[in-house]
Amino acid sequence: MKGCPGYAGGILRVDLTNGSSHRSPTAEYVDLFVGGRGLAAKLYWDETPADKGPFDPENRLVFATGPVTASTGFAGSRWQICGKSPLRNLFSYSNLGGSWGAQLKFAGYDALVLHGKAEKPVYLYMDQERTEMRPAAHLVGKGAIACREELKRELGKSVRVAAVGPAGENGVPFATLLADDDSSGCSGLAASMGAKNLKAVVVRGSGKVPVAHPEEVRALRDRVRLLTEGLSAQEEPLVPPEGLKRDICFDCMGGCIRKKYQARSGRVGKFMCGSSLFYSVRAKRYYGQMTEAPFEATKLIDEYGLDSYSIETMIMWLVRCYHEKVLTESDTELPLSKIGSIEFLEALLGKIARREGFGELLARGTHGAAQAVGGKAPDLITDYMTRTGYSSVYGGPRLYLTTALFWAMEPRLPIQHLNEIGIPLMKWVSRAMQHQDNPVTSAVMRAVAKRFWGSESAADFSTYDGKALAAAKIQNREYAKESLLVCDFMFPVTHSNATEDHVGDPTLESRLYSAVTGREMDEGALYRVGERVFNLQRAILAREGHKGREADALEEFHFTVPLSLEWANPDCIVPGKDGATFSRKGMVLDREHFEAMKSEYYALRGWDVATGLQTREKLRELHLPEVADALERRGLLA
Repeated sequence: MKGCPGYAGGILRVDLTNGSSHRSPTAEYVDLFVGGRGLAAKLYWDETPADKGPFDPENRLVFATGPVTASTGFAGSRWQICGKSPLRNLFSYSNLGGSWGAQLKFAGYDALVLHGKAEKPVYLYMDQERTEMRPAAHLVGKGAIACREELKRELGKSVRVAAVGPAGENGVPFATLLADDDSSGCSGLAASMGAKNLKAVVVRGSGKVPVAHPEEVRALRDRVRLLTEGLSAQEEPLVPPEGLKRDICFDCMGGCIRKKYQARSGRVGKFMCGSSLFYSVRAKRYYGQMTEAPFEATKLIDEYGLDSYSIETMIMWLVRCYHEKVLTESDTELPLSKIGSIEFLEALLGKIARREGFGELLARGTHGAAQAVGGKAPDLITDYMTRTGYSSVYGGPRLYLTTALFWAMEPRLPIQHLNEIGIPLMKWVSRAMQHQDNPVTSAVMRAVAKRFWGSESAADFSTYDGKALAAAKIQNREYAKESLLVCDFMFPVTHSNATEDHVGDPTLESRLYSAVTGREMDEGALYRVGERVFNLQRAILAREGHKGREADALEEFHFTVPLSLEWANPDCIVPGKDGATFSRKGMVLDREHFEAMKSEYYALRGWDVATGLQTREKLRELHLPEVADALERRGLLA
């Protein structure tokens, strides 16, 4: 497949046990799975034994790019890591930006598949000429940022590094890895990487990835620029604004809310999204003014390699335990009276990452720690934490309804799915609260829902009507997007200042794929790819224990604890009937409606309604007959 537009042409497999490697062609996977998540899921399905755990040498870690990565100027910096995660002992995934994925393609590879376990700590070095396992004893215990910078000093600034911090080395289930441009990957896959005695993967490339139709690509780039102009959100500065600068990932056409910050010390790093927010409120309460503490907190969590979402909810629980005298400073050897300070955070993260003292308990996750502490401790986890430790205060099922299916079915925080609903809805909220003049009126939301989610009723959050269809359509689109690997902040373009009706264009992704690869694919065909990849992931999860209707469940608090809070939406308002403002504050998810929504959804998917299991007919229709055979042998086919 060498020279095929959009693809580097090769998949590299490395056995870390003996250091052997071999290259195989990407071509056999492209027609059905495109790249990215689709390619990674297929490689994982074929090569990872179902009975092997996340720390088993036979667990595959797949680093994958898509045809849009590194070749178009379309925010094509994205790349994926997939494998079995210790968070739930299930297949999971991370989506990262920056520039590491581009270098993998420039080195000649669309994907890297790792298995086995090195005898001693190593890092993997790869370029167009060689693949080598090199000793990493001098990197053990270093933070992810420090490891990256050390390897750049040794090998040159042109290399790109994806590294784990101490948390990944020590098997903390919510460990993250960090790549160049401070691009982070969650889902606990850093712990799976650390279990292989692999400290880092270093790549350097100098090749190019051509596109099939450069003029069409340029025209699409201009079209996307026009449609997205003026849509970037403006965030309230959390640090002294003079240190903030716009930051753009490799191959991005214009940038998003991504920022980098230069501290007074001279240290520079990414500062945006969850990692910038997780400690900002507590730091401001503690210090009483705007300081650089939120930036320092972000760098600490990146260095240790821990998930900011998990740490944020853990701190909520620790605060409650401290106030209720369930935990004391003496019990934990943590300065709990100084929560909000950098001193507290450094002590907390260090103990967890190194699994020292009380940190060994916390390294099990908040739920595990609460059970170990006992007494009132488990009861102090109320309505803010999912089973994997993530917060549900953004895109929660009690507010958005449709997202109940995403939270129930995904093995991790379903952020891409949440964003497809949440981004336009937050625009609507901002306009309704008179904070911002933007085009997303209730009429526009209904038009967006009809074009992107299947019906106008999908934008009426006072009813469950239309939500099952919306969920299926969003999943298909997001899985297709994750296979192309384009950025969440750019696609899909659901709304726009530049169109007469202010509705965006859902054909952009399929047109982009066609222009880049020269393989014609319309909007419906691309969504069919997404449906295929989603069904393959569903089969993987079933094989690993997530079995149908009974597993498609939510935490009890969604049905019993009234909604009191939503991020940046204190009144919990959404569009209701005919677009009227409707507040879901004080409401719960209705259990009967949720089960009915699942039944409708299973029927739309072509699955068995009673059990939620996949059917042979649907899998055959999606060109996955071997998947149907494997599920039938395990009693997992309806």
